[in-house]
Amino acid sequence: MNLVLSMQAAYAAPVILMSQNRQALKDRLEAHHDYLVNQTAEEEVRAIVAHLAAQDTALAQIYQLLQARQADAPSGR
Repeated sequence: MNLVLSMQAAYAAPVILMSQNRQALKDRLEAHHDYLVNQTAEEEVRAIVAHLAAQDTALAQIYQLLQARQADAPSGR
């Protein structure tokens, strides 16, 4: 019985090691893909933030122009 279990372990060990190596490779590929996705998402977020900052600047300029026009307009009330 002991001989049978030893032979089974001798044949099973390389198979287990190969499957672990394959899983490690899959995990590395998945981590690399996640990294690339995160990089792309970060670039998109930066672009959105820059666009929002430009909108804030434009709205502030419009607000200043409206205030200047109201100050220059004769008060008819």
